[in-house]
Amino acid sequence: MKRHLLVPLAALSALYGQSPPPNQPPPLVPGRAELLNTLKSPNLKVGDLFYLRTLDPWSQGDCAIPPHTTITGRVENPVPLPGHPHGIVLALRFSELPCSGSSTALLTPVLVAIQAPGPDSYGRYNNGDPATPVLRDVFPTELDPTTRTTDLTSTRAYAAAELYQLNAAPVTGKPMKAGEVRGYRGVALDTPLREEPVAKLFSDHKIVLDHATEFAFAYVPTASSNPDFSTPTPPPVPNNTPGAKLASATPAPPPPPEEPEDVCASSGCRELAPVAETSETRALWSLPLAELGYQPRPMQHILGLDHSASVHFLGDDQLLLTFTRHVLLPRSSDSDAWATNPRSVRGVLISRTDGRVVRVKDWTVSDDIAPFAWSFGNGIVIAHIGHDLVRFGPGLTVEQRFRLPGPLFLLSASPRRDLLLVVTIHEKHSREQHAKIANSVGSDSVDEEYDLTGLNADFKMTGTRHETVPPLRPALLQQSMISARPMRGMDWLLEESTWQGESKRFAHFRSACPLQIESFPGDLLFIQGCAPVGASRWYRVLNSQGATLFKGARPPTDLIQQEESSYDGRLFAIAHSHFTHQAVDRTTQLQIQDFTNLTVTVYDTATGKQCFAAHPPQGSSQEDTFSLSPSASTLAVLTSTSLQLFPLPTPAAKK
Repeated sequence: MKRHLLVPLAALSALYGQSPPPNQPPPLVPGRAELLNTLKSPNLKVGDLFYLRTLDPWSQGDCAIPPHTTITGRVENPVPLPGHPHGIVLALRFSELPCSGSSTALLTPVLVAIQAPGPDSYGRYNNGDPATPVLRDVFPTELDPTTRTTDLTSTRAYAAAELYQLNAAPVTGKPMKAGEVRGYRGVALDTPLREEPVAKLFSDHKIVLDHATEFAFAYVPTASSNPDFSTPTPPPVPNNTPGAKLASATPAPPPPPEEPEDVCASSGCRELAPVAETSETRALWSLPLAELGYQPRPMQHILGLDHSASVHFLGDDQLLLTFTRHVLLPRSSDSDAWATNPRSVRGVLISRTDGRVVRVKDWTVSDDIAPFAWSFGNGIVIAHIGHDLVRFGPGLTVEQRFRLPGPLFLLSASPRRDLLLVVTIHEKHSREQHAKIANSVGSDSVDEEYDLTGLNADFKMTGTRHETVPPLRPALLQQSMISARPMRGMDWLLEESTWQGESKRFAHFRSACPLQIESFPGDLLFIQGCAPVGASRWYRVLNSQGATLFKGARPPTDLIQQEESSYDGRLFAIAHSHFTHQAVDRTTQLQIQDFTNLTVTVYDTATGKQCFAAHPPQGSSQEDTFSLSPSASTLAVLTSTSLQLFPLPTPAAKK
């Protein structure tokens, strides 16, 4: 006798291209999830957990589940299949999921179809053309637009928002049906009963579901939550009150000590003016972070700066605020999994015009080694989501995606942001070996290896390279890579490596602390170091020929937190905090509550003069604490309690 399904077959088939019968309720919208670890029936017992990750955004009415949401599955009861000596019946149940942005509405994932991973499955990526000359096997000698073809991993496999859109014939062939198991011979799926939401897999031999197997789910309301699937609710409207009066500017720092050599003697560089007193400036709007779910941890100790929140312009008319959500997350038990400490991140899309919240999305970051969002100029934002790098388009649409081969160690971009260097950790030990070594020598002393991957603007791989030692963060110019190498004493050599792998001297500095280098639009480099005498912090802005264009200095009690140029290169901004009683750098242990002040100074690069300074009443411990709009007309500043937007004066035209 045919069983009565929790999700009617007629309703599901309607989502795969057929219309529902008349007088039937609207069909449930199915969603897709990827199996994160291999399931092997001989190794499973009652209560074993496994995990999946949603592939696409899912929504129905005002209930939504964002992509890369973790679904927890539990093995209910593996039992022998009657009449088959090697057969198995595998019962699977899935834990409830909250609707995005709601703590009361819960959904139960119900398994309705399974598809084995294929050669073009989610997570597979192009290995690049091995015949292409590369910069140390990472970047090509030229970017040919005709070679920028698209593939499933960068566009088609991630563009759809619902499962039935991906079941179109040009993508995956014949549409799937409820109860279908595709790609696993001899395995059948019995979809759940109305009274018991447990799916069962039947096979006359053992069942092995590979990593990246696609599960199709229908999401049904949990009885206790009873979410409304009919009327969507508008996003929250923030309190758009203007910002409070800004605090008085900090006094001008004392003159910097004498340098061993005058780096401006040959290039005629300008010295950036000190921070001047500014008249009262009101923010265009101020958005309290607490209303968005941000939970500060003022007593937390950090080394240097924090990466738990950031702000970036997404285009010229929208801002993306991201921050860590302090919630518990399940961890995979798979011995091959490299996710060590996942985090939940919230992304809030905000209108630049009035501070109105446009969209809110939550996602999971697979590890906590690096930041989870980066601004790449001209309103482009890249985020770390799950095990992937994604490039956001307007409205937080995913334009490109790249599967990371391991935990993200660092990320660097060229000035035009069309080349990315991705460095990931390559785990060379098994989990058991890693644990034994960590117990003996400490987790920070476990020797790892590193994979360097080059990507072009389409997130297609241009080459790879393997390193056995931690690489220093390089700065990418448009045709080369700049790295800092320590010499004798306090001497530092900047080396330039071309795409053909040739190296030459780029510049030379003396610094009592390791140099920090970063590239900006316009083929500019920002160099930061410490004076050998006096312990002050100095910084330089260099062009692609190694000539110093601007220089500046701060006292040892000031910590430079962030620097950024506008996309057209006409404005340059620096953020710093001042500490009254101690000298600080990025190796100083501080409490977040120690960051009580913040100054963001904007300079006109044509004259070297200060054109604006923001002094918000609260401080910020974040490394990404401000963002310049692509049009250079506004400045967004993130503090510990609010996000504020300031108007900027029009800079002088470059001559």
